[in-house]
Amino acid sequence: MSSKPGTIYSAYHTSQWATKTKVNAIVAMLPVWQDGLKTVAAMWQREWHTTGKLPRWIDTKPLDGGLSQRQWDSVSRQYRGMLVSWMELAENRFRSIVRDSTLDEPVKIELFRINLKHAWYEPGDDGAHWLARRIMKRVRHVMRLPDPAHCRTMSLDGKIAVIEQPHTATRFRYWARISTLEKGHPVRIPLNTDPRMEERLANGMETLANHLQLQVTGNGKLVPHLLTTRPETNPRDDGDVLGLDWGMCSLFATSEGRLHGLKLYAWLKKRDEELVNLTKALQASGIKPSRSKRYRNLNRRIRNYVTNETNRVLNLIADEQVRELVVEDLDFRSPKLGKDMNRLVSRAGRNAVNQKLKALKEREGITITKVNPAYTSQTCPSCGCVDKRNRTKQSVFHCVCCGRTGQADIIASRNILARRSRKDGWRRISKTQVREQLAQEHSQRRHRH
Repeated sequence: MSSKPGTIYSAYHTSQWATKTKVNAIVAMLPVWQDGLKTVAAMWQREWHTTGKLPRWIDTKPLDGGLSQRQWDSVSRQYRGMLVSWMELAENRFRSIVRDSTLDEPVKIELFRINLKHAWYEPGDDGAHWLARRIMKRVRHVMRLPDPAHCRTMSLDGKIAVIEQPHTATRFRYWARISTLEKGHPVRIPLNTDPRMEERLANGMETLANHLQLQVTGNGKLVPHLLTTRPETNPRDDGDVLGLDWGMCSLFATSEGRLHGLKLYAWLKKRDEELVNLTKALQASGIKPSRSKRYRNLNRRIRNYVTNETNRVLNLIADEQVRELVVEDLDFRSPKLGKDMNRLVSRAGRNAVNQKLKALKEREGITITKVNPAYTSQTCPSCGCVDKRNRTKQSVFHCVCCGRTGQADIIASRNILARRSRKDGWRRISKTQVREQLAQEHSQRRHRH
């Protein structure tokens, strides 16, 4: 769904107790809904590529396909939300490509301007727009546009899913009246809600939105989520500014000298052995891992563990007197873990951290500042020497120039904090330029002394 500026939406899992007949009527909507998403996807993308802008809405009145006009409106809004989320990720990838390129500085500045406005397909024959379209072709090769064929969630707004409180019965907290494919015959399903949601509604922290998300699992079960809204929290005025470095051995290291999430790596090593052995056994039996329930459950268990541990640690950090967190781009890979595990944990970790940092900004008012991570693990915070020999071991930092030693992740977090003072956190300059600047400053420092 499209979000309003200054408004935060939260989704809460709810249990539903609909009869089999009602469930079947809702499940029957999914393939038609997916076809509708594919139809509007082509319309949204065509409009975006033609005009260079994403309009607020597109005209779906000429469409039929078994959906009512109200359902088409919901389908259209859902895909627009998917596309907006993709564009936010594409902006980061575009910026990284430009930053690490050998383009001249004026060209980079113009490309950064285009990227900030998401004006990659804006009509224009100038060199910058031509380059922007070429770069977006590369971005889209790595990051595919949202594929509606794989979407099993229907986002139903108040026009087709009305959330009601019971008039007499008290067994269920809410009822959802949902318009189905059969015109004039909506179904009503009972819902019991998350206690956290009820607590936040009761104390006025959040307001119930007239919106329902329905996920249809592979075996035809319904997983509903109710949505709430709340105003975005004002930024904190008081508190410390912390640099965060993340990795495997310690999930997070802070610039004040703390290590968090030290048990994660050992747990992942055990699961990695299970994943490798299970994959080999399935392949030997001629079974695709993706078709194995045990394999899918293990993957889900790993994702959930990484997400829960990430949320636990960041909640712990946020509970302290912190007003700003300085962070780098994410990389959860470890050479000691298998390829499949690295891919799984990297995706799960990156998503969990990004979602949690966004929540801390919106809910807790903590400012999140991102910086260029280049050479933060190899730079000495005392003399400024940049050398890969400074970190020959995963956990130990030893400067080959001035002899400073320390815990490597904590050193990195302090370098991340220091990079906050650079213009735009050096996010718009390449790794090579970062190295050159650091080397120049180190040389000047040595000559002064």
